[in-house]
Amino acid sequence: MKKILGVFLKGLFVLTPIALTFYILYKMFLLTDGLFKGLLEKAGLYFPGFGVIVTLTVIFLVGLLASNWLTSKFLNYLDMIIIKVPLFGSIYGVIKDTVNSFSANKKGFSRLVMVHMSNDLKLLGFLTNDEESTFIPKGYVAVYLMQSMQWAGNLILVPKEQIELIDVSSEQALKFIASAGLLCKKGA
Repeated sequence: MKKILGVFLKGLFVLTPIALTFYILYKMFLLTDGLFKGLLEKAGLYFPGFGVIVTLTVIFLVGLLASNWLTSKFLNYLDMIIIKVPLFGSIYGVIKDTVNSFSANKKGFSRLVMVHMSNDLKLLGFLTNDEESTFIPKGYVAVYLMQSMQWAGNLILVPKEQIELIDVSSEQALKFIASAGLLCKKGA
């Protein structure tokens, strides 16, 4: 009976990530396909999947507009107005800052560091800010310590000499930390 249960659990562990990945992709398809479905149906242009194409095109066009000097100024002005709206602006600001921390031109979560604590204790985290500010004293840096198995964490300020940059990709670092060290391949 134990062997049967073990085989069943192994099958469950293999199928769960596959099933969840397909489920998430399916939900994303439904969401993006449904965004413009009503408009496309009224115009007589709708067929399953066309909404996804239209959504991706709209996202691309907004990105194109945001890349233009004149329209980017307008979008920045619009951004300032949105941030001033009570409650909505606070939520929008947090989401925008979080999304921007992952953009290619930001340092956000791209620099994995090892923090050398006392008694040979070492912590892995992401160097998020190395500039002196109101919150960061001279000679200190901001390191985000992500908690394993979830997307919460702690921000600590550490003397610069107590950190060591580690040369790994952000993706490898996130996988390693988020999995509590379980997803670690030798030689990688």
